[in-house]
Amino acid sequence: MADGMHKDNAPAPAPSSSARPSPAHPAPAHPGAVRLGRCVAVLGAPALLALTLGWLFLGVGTLRTAVVWTALATLSACLFALAGYVLATGRVTARRAYELALDAVAAPAAGVPAAPVPATLHGSRWTWARIIATAVAVPATVVLLLALGTAEPDRGATAGRIAGAGYVIKELPVVAVGNVERAGSSPRASSQADYTVRLPSRDGGRGVPATFRAEVDKGVADVGETFFVGYPPDRPRLGAVGAGDRSTVEAQLAGRTQPGGVFLFVFVWALLGVPALLMGAAVAPPFRERRVDGGWVALRATVAGTAEHVEPRSNAPKREGAAPARYPCLTLRTEAGDVPLHLTAASHKCAAPLLVGTEGWLLWRRTVANGKSSADFVADDGWQLPGRVPGAEAVRVADRPRGKAPIDAGRRVRLLGLGSLWPRTVPVRILLGTVLTAAAMAALLLPADGGWRPWTALAGALAPLVAAVFVRD
Repeated sequence: MADGMHKDNAPAPAPSSSARPSPAHPAPAHPGAVRLGRCVAVLGAPALLALTLGWLFLGVGTLRTAVVWTALATLSACLFALAGYVLATGRVTARRAYELALDAVAAPAAGVPAAPVPATLHGSRWTWARIIATAVAVPATVVLLLALGTAEPDRGATAGRIAGAGYVIKELPVVAVGNVERAGSSPRASSQADYTVRLPSRDGGRGVPATFRAEVDKGVADVGETFFVGYPPDRPRLGAVGAGDRSTVEAQLAGRTQPGGVFLFVFVWALLGVPALLMGAAVAPPFRERRVDGGWVALRATVAGTAEHVEPRSNAPKREGAAPARYPCLTLRTEAGDVPLHLTAASHKCAAPLLVGTEGWLLWRRTVANGKSSADFVADDGWQLPGRVPGAEAVRVADRPRGKAPIDAGRRVRLLGLGSLWPRTVPVRILLGTVLTAAAMAALLLPADGGWRPWTALAGALAPLVAAVFVRD
Protein backbone atom coordinates (compact mmCIF):
# COMPACT_ATOMS: atom_id res chain seq x y z
CA MET A 1 0.00 0.00 0.00
CA ALA A 2 1.22 3.51 -0.83
CA ASP A 3 2.56 5.72 1.91
CA GLY A 4 0.02 7.90 3.65
CA MET A 5 -2.86 5.45 3.31
CA HIS A 6 -4.45 3.87 6.37
CA LYS A 7 -6.88 1.24 5.27
CA ASP A 8 -8.60 0.69 8.59
CA ASN A 9 -12.21 0.92 7.47
CA ALA A 10 -12.28 -0.87 4.14
CA PRO A 11 -15.40 -3.01 3.63
CA ALA A 12 -15.15 -6.65 2.83
CA PRO A 13 -14.74 -7.41 -0.85
CA ALA A 14 -17.99 -7.61 -2.74
CA PRO A 15 -18.86 -8.99 -6.13
CA SER A 16 -17.99 -6.78 -9.05
CA SER A 17 -20.81 -4.55 -10.21
CA SER A 18 -20.44 -6.05 -13.65
CA ALA A 19 -21.18 -9.46 -12.19
CA ARG A 20 -24.09 -8.57 -9.92
CA PRO A 21 -27.63 -9.32 -11.13
CA SER A 22 -29.34 -6.53 -12.98
CA PRO A 23 -32.76 -6.02 -14.47
CA ALA A 24 -33.37 -6.62 -18.13
CA HIS A 25 -34.05 -2.92 -18.61
CA PRO A 26 -32.08 -0.05 -17.05
CA ALA A 27 -33.37 1.22 -13.74
CA PRO A 28 -35.40 4.45 -13.84
CA ALA A 29 -33.19 7.51 -13.82
CA HIS A 30 -35.57 9.51 -11.57
CA PRO A 31 -35.44 12.53 -13.88
CA GLY A 32 -37.81 14.49 -11.63
CA ALA A 33 -35.36 14.56 -8.74
CA VAL A 34 -32.40 15.27 -11.03
CA ARG A 35 -34.15 18.17 -12.79
CA LEU A 36 -35.43 19.58 -9.52
CA GLY A 37 -31.95 19.54 -8.02
CA ARG A 38 -30.54 21.32 -11.05
CA CYS A 39 -33.28 23.96 -11.02
CA VAL A 40 -32.76 24.70 -7.33
CA ALA A 41 -29.01 25.06 -7.91
CA VAL A 42 -29.22 27.36 -10.93
CA LEU A 43 -32.23 29.44 -9.79
CA GLY A 44 -32.02 29.50 -6.01
CA ALA A 45 -28.53 30.92 -5.55
CA PRO A 46 -28.89 33.72 -8.17
CA ALA A 47 -32.28 34.65 -6.70
CA LEU A 48 -30.77 34.88 -3.22
CA LEU A 49 -27.90 36.94 -4.59
CA ALA A 50 -30.29 39.30 -6.42
CA LEU A 51 -32.41 39.68 -3.29
CA THR A 52 -29.39 40.59 -1.19
CA LEU A 53 -27.96 43.05 -3.71
CA GLY A 54 -31.33 44.67 -4.38
CA TRP A 55 -32.06 45.11 -0.69
CA LEU A 56 -28.66 46.62 0.05
CA PHE A 57 -28.06 48.88 -2.93
CA LEU A 58 -31.38 49.87 -4.53
CA GLY A 59 -33.48 52.78 -3.34
CA VAL A 60 -37.20 52.64 -2.76
CA GLY A 61 -39.22 52.36 -5.94
CA THR A 62 -40.60 50.03 -8.55
CA LEU A 63 -37.23 48.50 -9.43
CA ARG A 64 -36.40 47.44 -5.88
CA THR A 65 -39.90 46.13 -5.31
CA ALA A 66 -39.73 44.07 -8.49
CA VAL A 67 -36.26 42.71 -7.79
CA VAL A 68 -36.72 41.70 -4.16
CA TRP A 69 -40.20 40.23 -4.49
CA THR A 70 -39.40 38.39 -7.71
CA ALA A 71 -36.32 36.95 -6.07
CA LEU A 72 -38.31 35.97 -2.98
CA ALA A 73 -40.97 34.35 -5.17
CA THR A 74 -38.28 32.36 -6.99
CA LEU A 75 -36.77 31.19 -3.71
CA SER A 76 -40.19 30.24 -2.37
CA ALA A 77 -41.01 28.31 -5.54
CA CYS A 78 -37.76 26.35 -5.27
CA LEU A 79 -38.38 25.64 -1.61
CA PHE A 80 -41.99 24.55 -1.96
CA ALA A 81 -41.21 22.44 -5.04
CA LEU A 82 -38.49 20.70 -3.05
CA ALA A 83 -40.76 20.16 -0.05
CA GLY A 84 -43.61 18.93 -2.21
CA TYR A 85 -41.40 16.46 -4.03
CA VAL A 86 -39.99 15.02 -0.81
CA LEU A 87 -43.45 14.66 0.71
CA ALA A 88 -44.86 13.09 -2.46
CA THR A 89 -42.10 10.60 -3.22
CA GLY A 90 -40.69 9.96 0.24
CA ARG A 91 -37.20 10.48 1.56
CA VAL A 92 -34.47 7.91 0.96
CA THR A 93 -31.08 7.46 2.57
CA ALA A 94 -27.94 8.75 0.91
CA ARG A 95 -26.82 5.18 0.18
CA ARG A 96 -30.13 4.37 -1.52
CA ALA A 97 -29.89 7.57 -3.57
CA TYR A 98 -26.37 6.57 -4.66
CA GLU A 99 -27.65 3.13 -5.60
CA LEU A 100 -30.43 4.62 -7.73
CA ALA A 101 -27.95 6.94 -9.45
CA LEU A 102 -25.60 4.03 -10.13
CA ASP A 103 -28.37 1.83 -11.53
CA ALA A 104 -29.41 4.64 -13.85
CA VAL A 105 -26.02 4.89 -15.58
CA ALA A 106 -24.62 1.36 -15.36
CA ALA A 107 -24.83 -0.81 -18.45
CA PRO A 108 -23.49 -4.25 -17.41
CA ALA A 109 -24.55 -5.86 -20.68
CA ALA A 110 -22.30 -3.47 -22.58
CA GLY A 111 -19.37 -3.87 -20.24
CA VAL A 112 -16.52 -6.07 -21.34
CA PRO A 113 -13.38 -7.03 -19.43
CA ALA A 114 -10.65 -4.41 -19.81
CA ALA A 115 -12.77 -2.09 -21.93
CA PRO A 116 -10.69 0.58 -23.71
CA VAL A 117 -10.22 4.12 -22.45
CA PRO A 118 -12.79 6.58 -23.85
CA ALA A 119 -11.28 9.44 -25.82
CA THR A 120 -13.63 11.99 -24.23
CA LEU A 121 -14.50 12.49 -20.57
CA HIS A 122 -17.58 14.37 -19.44
CA GLY A 123 -17.41 17.63 -17.57
CA SER A 124 -19.25 17.65 -14.25
CA ARG A 125 -21.05 20.92 -14.85
CA TRP A 126 -24.04 20.15 -12.63
CA THR A 127 -21.89 19.05 -9.70
CA TRP A 128 -19.82 22.18 -10.28
CA ALA A 129 -22.98 24.31 -10.31
CA ARG A 130 -24.24 22.71 -7.09
CA ILE A 131 -20.97 23.37 -5.24
CA ILE A 132 -20.67 26.96 -6.46
CA ALA A 133 -24.34 27.61 -5.65
CA THR A 134 -23.74 26.46 -2.08
CA ALA A 135 -20.63 28.64 -1.83
CA VAL A 136 -22.71 31.64 -2.96
CA ALA A 137 -25.87 30.91 -0.98
CA VAL A 138 -24.43 30.40 2.50
CA PRO A 139 -22.61 33.78 2.88
CA ALA A 140 -25.41 35.57 1.01
CA THR A 141 -27.96 34.23 3.52
CA VAL A 142 -25.84 35.41 6.46
CA VAL A 143 -25.43 38.89 4.97
CA LEU A 144 -29.10 39.12 3.98
CA LEU A 145 -30.38 38.24 7.44
CA LEU A 146 -27.95 40.72 8.98
CA ALA A 147 -29.05 43.44 6.55
CA LEU A 148 -32.74 42.70 7.03
CA GLY A 149 -32.44 42.78 10.80
CA THR A 150 -30.65 46.14 10.91
CA ALA A 151 -32.50 47.81 8.05
CA GLU A 152 -34.57 50.98 8.11
CA PRO A 153 -36.77 50.41 5.06
CA ASP A 154 -39.40 52.99 6.06
CA ARG A 155 -37.91 56.31 5.00
CA GLY A 156 -40.90 58.16 6.49
CA ALA A 157 -43.54 60.44 5.05
CA THR A 158 -41.40 63.56 5.26
CA ALA A 159 -38.51 62.07 3.30
CA GLY A 160 -40.95 60.72 0.72
CA ARG A 161 -42.55 64.14 0.20
CA ILE A 162 -39.16 65.82 -0.07
CA ALA A 163 -37.89 63.27 -2.61
CA GLY A 164 -41.05 63.71 -4.67
CA ALA A 165 -40.78 67.50 -4.71
CA GLY A 166 -37.11 67.64 -5.70
CA TYR A 167 -34.44 68.47 -3.17
CA VAL A 168 -31.05 69.95 -2.52
CA ILE A 169 -28.58 69.05 0.23
CA LYS A 170 -26.77 71.82 2.06
CA GLU A 171 -24.74 72.12 5.24
CA LEU A 172 -26.72 74.27 7.69
CA PRO A 173 -26.13 75.33 11.31
CA VAL A 174 -28.31 74.13 14.17
CA VAL A 175 -30.42 76.83 15.86
CA ALA A 176 -32.16 74.66 18.51
CA VAL A 177 -31.84 71.23 20.13
CA GLY A 178 -34.54 69.27 21.97
CA ASN A 179 -35.84 65.86 23.06
CA VAL A 180 -32.37 64.41 23.63
CA GLU A 181 -32.10 60.66 24.22
CA ARG A 182 -28.69 59.33 25.20
CA ALA A 183 -27.55 55.72 24.72
CA GLY A 184 -25.66 55.78 28.05
CA SER A 185 -24.66 57.89 31.02
CA SER A 186 -21.34 58.97 29.52
CA PRO A 187 -21.35 62.45 27.97
CA ARG A 188 -19.67 60.93 24.91
CA ALA A 189 -22.33 58.22 24.42
CA SER A 190 -24.27 58.29 21.17
CA SER A 191 -27.55 60.16 21.21
CA GLN A 192 -30.65 61.04 19.24
CA ALA A 193 -32.24 64.47 19.33
CA ASP A 194 -34.50 66.86 17.47
CA TYR A 195 -32.42 69.48 15.68
CA THR A 196 -33.88 72.65 14.22
CA VAL A 197 -32.30 74.57 11.34
CA ARG A 198 -33.47 77.48 9.19
CA LEU A 199 -33.93 76.61 5.53
CA PRO A 200 -32.82 79.33 3.11
CA SER A 201 -35.69 81.44 1.83
CA ARG A 202 -36.17 82.34 -1.81
CA ASP A 203 -36.87 85.99 -0.91
CA GLY A 204 -33.74 86.32 1.25
CA GLY A 205 -35.60 86.49 4.58
CA ARG A 206 -34.75 84.74 7.83
CA GLY A 207 -35.66 81.40 6.37
CA VAL A 208 -38.16 78.71 7.30
CA PRO A 209 -37.50 76.72 10.50
CA ALA A 210 -37.44 72.94 10.03
CA THR A 211 -36.90 70.21 12.62
CA PHE A 212 -35.56 66.72 12.00
CA ARG A 213 -34.43 63.91 14.25
CA ALA A 214 -30.86 62.72 13.85
CA GLU A 215 -28.34 60.47 15.59
CA VAL A 216 -24.90 61.62 16.71
CA ASP A 217 -22.19 59.06 17.43
CA LYS A 218 -20.53 61.00 20.28
CA GLY A 219 -22.42 63.27 22.61
CA VAL A 220 -25.02 65.81 21.46
CA ALA A 221 -24.53 68.42 18.76
CA ASP A 222 -24.65 71.97 20.11
CA VAL A 223 -26.30 75.04 18.66
CA GLY A 224 -24.08 76.36 15.91
CA GLU A 225 -22.76 72.99 14.77
CA THR A 226 -23.69 72.01 11.23
CA PHE A 227 -25.62 69.12 9.69
CA PHE A 228 -26.14 68.10 6.11
CA VAL A 229 -29.78 68.87 5.45
CA GLY A 230 -31.95 67.77 2.54
CA TYR A 231 -35.00 69.90 1.75
CA PRO A 232 -37.11 71.06 -1.25
CA PRO A 233 -35.97 74.61 -2.09
CA ASP A 234 -39.28 75.49 -3.78
CA ARG A 235 -41.45 74.11 -0.96
CA PRO A 236 -39.42 74.45 2.25
CA ARG A 237 -42.47 73.99 4.46
CA LEU A 238 -42.56 70.29 3.52
CA GLY A 239 -39.79 69.83 6.07
CA ALA A 240 -36.24 68.51 6.06
CA VAL A 241 -34.09 65.50 6.88
CA GLY A 242 -30.57 65.74 8.18
CA ALA A 243 -27.53 63.80 9.34
CA GLY A 244 -23.88 64.26 10.13
CA ASP A 245 -22.74 63.10 6.68
CA ARG A 246 -24.07 63.68 3.21
CA SER A 247 -24.26 60.00 2.18
CA THR A 248 -26.71 59.22 5.00
CA VAL A 249 -29.03 62.01 3.86
CA GLU A 250 -28.82 60.80 0.25
CA ALA A 251 -29.58 57.23 1.31
CA GLN A 252 -32.55 58.31 3.42
CA LEU A 253 -34.06 60.42 0.64
CA ALA A 254 -33.45 57.67 -1.93
CA GLY A 255 -35.10 55.16 0.38
CA ARG A 256 -32.16 52.81 0.65
CA THR A 257 -32.55 50.38 3.51
CA GLN A 258 -29.16 51.09 5.12
CA PRO A 259 -28.88 54.87 5.58
CA GLY A 260 -25.67 54.34 7.54
CA GLY A 261 -23.99 52.72 4.53
CA VAL A 262 -23.31 49.19 3.34
CA PHE A 263 -19.59 48.94 4.07
CA LEU A 264 -20.08 46.54 7.00
CA PHE A 265 -22.21 44.19 4.92
CA VAL A 266 -19.81 44.24 1.99
CA PHE A 267 -16.96 43.49 4.40
CA VAL A 268 -18.81 40.55 5.99
CA TRP A 269 -19.75 39.28 2.55
CA ALA A 270 -16.15 39.44 1.36
CA LEU A 271 -14.94 37.84 4.59
CA LEU A 272 -17.29 34.88 4.17
CA GLY A 273 -17.94 34.74 0.45
CA VAL A 274 -14.46 34.97 -1.05
CA PRO A 275 -13.05 32.00 0.92
CA ALA A 276 -16.22 30.01 0.23
CA LEU A 277 -15.94 30.63 -3.51
CA LEU A 278 -12.24 29.83 -3.56
CA MET A 279 -12.83 26.63 -1.62
CA GLY A 280 -15.76 25.67 -3.85
CA ALA A 281 -13.74 26.29 -7.00
CA ALA A 282 -10.86 24.26 -5.56
CA VAL A 283 -12.92 21.16 -4.77
CA ALA A 284 -15.32 21.31 -7.73
CA PRO A 285 -14.67 18.82 -10.54
CA PRO A 286 -13.75 20.05 -14.04
CA PHE A 287 -16.55 21.98 -15.69
CA ARG A 288 -15.80 21.17 -19.33
CA GLU A 289 -15.34 17.86 -21.09
CA ARG A 290 -11.75 16.77 -21.72
CA ARG A 291 -9.90 14.85 -24.42
CA VAL A 292 -7.76 11.92 -23.30
CA ASP A 293 -4.42 11.60 -25.07
CA GLY A 294 -0.96 10.16 -24.53
CA GLY A 295 -0.17 12.78 -21.89
CA TRP A 296 -2.63 11.20 -19.48
CA VAL A 297 -1.89 8.64 -16.78
CA ALA A 298 -4.08 5.56 -17.26
CA LEU A 299 -4.11 2.68 -14.79
CA ARG A 300 -6.24 -0.43 -14.64
CA ALA A 301 -7.86 -0.26 -11.20
CA THR A 302 -10.28 -2.10 -8.95
CA VAL A 303 -12.22 -0.44 -6.15
CA ALA A 304 -11.00 -2.14 -2.97
CA GLY A 305 -12.66 -0.13 -0.18
CA THR A 306 -12.19 3.09 1.72
CA ALA A 307 -9.28 4.58 3.60
CA GLU A 308 -8.22 7.73 5.36
CA HIS A 309 -5.47 9.51 3.48
CA VAL A 310 -2.97 11.44 5.56
CA GLU A 311 -1.15 14.20 3.71
CA PRO A 312 1.52 16.44 5.30
CA ARG A 313 0.78 20.14 5.03
CA SER A 314 3.74 21.01 2.85
CA ASN A 315 2.48 24.57 2.34
CA ALA A 316 1.82 25.26 6.01
CA PRO A 317 4.16 27.46 8.05
CA LYS A 318 7.03 25.55 9.64
CA ARG A 319 5.81 25.24 13.19
CA GLU A 320 5.78 22.48 15.70
CA GLY A 321 2.56 20.52 15.98
CA ALA A 322 1.14 21.36 12.54
CA ALA A 323 -1.43 18.64 11.93
CA PRO A 324 -1.41 16.84 8.56
CA ALA A 325 -4.48 16.93 6.34
CA ARG A 326 -6.76 13.91 6.71
CA TYR A 327 -9.63 13.06 4.41
CA PRO A 328 -11.48 9.93 3.32
CA CYS A 329 -10.81 8.31 -0.03
CA LEU A 330 -11.75 5.30 -2.08
CA THR A 331 -8.87 2.85 -2.32
CA LEU A 332 -8.18 1.76 -5.89
CA ARG A 333 -5.92 -1.24 -6.32
CA THR A 334 -3.62 -0.79 -9.31
CA GLU A 335 -0.38 -2.12 -10.70
CA ALA A 336 1.32 0.89 -9.06
CA GLY A 337 -0.06 0.02 -5.64
CA ASP A 338 -3.09 1.37 -3.83
CA VAL A 339 -4.06 4.83 -5.10
CA PRO A 340 -6.48 7.06 -3.15
CA LEU A 341 -9.37 8.71 -5.01
CA HIS A 342 -11.19 11.45 -3.14
CA LEU A 343 -14.77 11.90 -4.32
CA THR A 344 -16.26 15.35 -4.76
CA ALA A 345 -19.44 16.21 -2.85
CA ALA A 346 -20.18 12.57 -2.00
CA SER A 347 -20.02 10.28 1.01
CA HIS A 348 -17.28 7.69 0.70
CA LYS A 349 -18.92 5.61 3.41
CA CYS A 350 -22.16 5.32 1.41
CA ALA A 351 -20.51 4.92 -1.99
CA ALA A 352 -17.89 2.28 -1.13
CA PRO A 353 -20.23 -0.70 -0.53
CA LEU A 354 -21.80 -0.13 -3.95
CA LEU A 355 -18.51 0.22 -5.82
CA VAL A 356 -16.21 -2.38 -4.20
CA GLY A 357 -15.07 -4.89 -6.78
CA THR A 358 -15.78 -2.61 -9.76
CA GLU A 359 -13.03 -2.66 -12.38
CA GLY A 360 -12.08 0.06 -14.81
CA TRP A 361 -9.57 2.76 -15.66
CA LEU A 362 -8.23 5.44 -13.33
CA LEU A 363 -7.33 8.47 -15.46
CA TRP A 364 -5.80 11.86 -14.82
CA ARG A 365 -3.75 14.38 -16.70
CA ARG A 366 -0.04 14.20 -15.87
CA THR A 367 0.78 16.91 -13.36
CA VAL A 368 3.42 17.99 -10.89
CA ALA A 369 1.25 20.52 -9.04
CA ASN A 370 0.67 20.45 -5.32
CA GLY A 371 -2.75 19.67 -3.90
CA LYS A 372 -5.03 17.23 -5.65
CA SER A 373 -5.17 16.33 -9.33
CA SER A 374 -8.53 15.98 -11.01
CA ALA A 375 -9.05 12.32 -11.86
CA ASP A 376 -11.80 10.08 -13.16
CA PHE A 377 -12.57 6.41 -12.61
CA VAL A 378 -14.12 4.98 -15.76
CA ALA A 379 -15.75 1.65 -15.00
CA ASP A 380 -16.02 -1.19 -17.48
CA ASP A 381 -19.77 -0.96 -16.82
CA GLY A 382 -19.87 2.26 -18.83
CA TRP A 383 -19.91 5.05 -16.25
CA GLN A 384 -17.47 7.77 -15.20
CA LEU A 385 -16.94 8.85 -11.58
CA PRO A 386 -15.04 12.15 -11.07
CA GLY A 387 -12.74 12.71 -8.11
CA ARG A 388 -9.25 13.82 -7.14
CA VAL A 389 -5.95 12.06 -6.54
CA PRO A 390 -3.54 13.64 -4.00
CA GLY A 391 -0.76 15.48 -5.80
CA ALA A 392 2.05 13.45 -4.22
CA GLU A 393 0.40 10.20 -5.28
CA ALA A 394 -0.22 11.53 -8.78
CA VAL A 395 3.46 12.42 -9.18
CA ARG A 396 4.61 9.11 -7.70
CA VAL A 397 2.50 7.07 -10.10
CA ALA A 398 3.25 9.27 -13.11
CA ASP A 399 6.99 8.69 -12.65
CA ARG A 400 6.62 4.92 -12.97
CA PRO A 401 7.00 3.25 -16.36
CA ARG A 402 3.70 2.12 -17.86
CA GLY A 403 2.42 0.63 -21.04
CA LYS A 404 0.36 2.60 -23.50
CA ALA A 405 -3.37 2.49 -22.71
CA PRO A 406 -5.80 1.64 -25.55
CA ILE A 407 -7.94 4.70 -26.40
CA ASP A 408 -11.19 4.17 -28.26
CA ALA A 409 -12.69 7.30 -29.84
CA GLY A 410 -15.99 5.48 -30.29
CA ARG A 411 -16.50 4.47 -26.67
CA ARG A 412 -19.17 6.43 -24.78
CA VAL A 413 -19.67 6.48 -21.03
CA ARG A 414 -22.24 8.12 -18.79
CA LEU A 415 -21.44 10.46 -15.93
CA LEU A 416 -22.20 9.05 -12.48
CA GLY A 417 -23.43 11.91 -10.32
CA LEU A 418 -23.70 10.38 -6.88
CA GLY A 419 -25.24 13.56 -5.53
CA SER A 420 -27.65 14.14 -8.42
CA LEU A 421 -30.61 12.78 -6.43
CA TRP A 422 -29.97 15.00 -3.42
CA PRO A 423 -33.58 16.34 -3.35
CA ARG A 424 -34.72 12.88 -2.25
CA THR A 425 -32.34 12.84 0.71
CA VAL A 426 -33.26 16.17 2.35
CA PRO A 427 -34.73 15.62 5.84
CA VAL A 428 -38.19 17.07 6.44
CA ARG A 429 -36.93 18.92 9.52
CA ILE A 430 -34.39 20.80 7.40
CA LEU A 431 -37.11 21.75 4.94
CA LEU A 432 -39.30 22.99 7.79
CA GLY A 433 -36.50 25.11 9.21
CA THR A 434 -35.78 26.59 5.79
CA VAL A 435 -39.47 27.42 5.25
CA LEU A 436 -39.50 29.28 8.57
CA THR A 437 -36.38 31.20 7.53
CA ALA A 438 -38.03 32.19 4.25
CA ALA A 439 -41.12 33.34 6.15
CA ALA A 440 -38.96 35.51 8.40
CA MET A 441 -37.27 37.03 5.33
CA ALA A 442 -40.66 37.82 3.77
CA ALA A 443 -41.77 39.61 6.95
CA LEU A 444 -38.54 41.60 7.08
CA LEU A 445 -39.00 42.79 3.51
CA LEU A 446 -42.02 44.83 4.60
CA PRO A 447 -41.32 48.59 4.78
CA ALA A 448 -41.67 48.88 8.54
CA ASP A 449 -39.06 49.89 11.10
CA GLY A 450 -38.92 48.81 14.72
CA GLY A 451 -37.19 46.80 17.39
CA TRP A 452 -38.87 43.62 16.11
CA ARG A 453 -36.56 43.42 13.11
CA PRO A 454 -33.36 42.14 14.83
CA TRP A 455 -35.33 39.52 16.76
CA THR A 456 -37.13 38.32 13.65
CA ALA A 457 -33.83 38.03 11.78
CA LEU A 458 -32.31 36.08 14.68
CA ALA A 459 -35.32 33.74 14.74
CA GLY A 460 -34.98 33.18 11.00
CA ALA A 461 -31.28 32.37 11.35
CA LEU A 462 -31.88 29.89 14.17
CA ALA A 463 -34.96 28.21 12.67
CA PRO A 464 -33.05 25.50 10.72
CA LEU A 465 -30.93 24.66 13.75
CA VAL A 466 -33.92 24.46 16.10
CA ALA A 467 -35.87 22.33 13.62
CA ALA A 468 -32.89 20.00 13.16
CA VAL A 469 -32.61 19.45 16.92
CA PHE A 470 -36.24 19.24 18.00
CA VAL A 471 -38.19 17.98 14.96
CA ARG A 472 -38.22 14.32 14.06
CA ASP A 473 -38.78 13.08 10.52
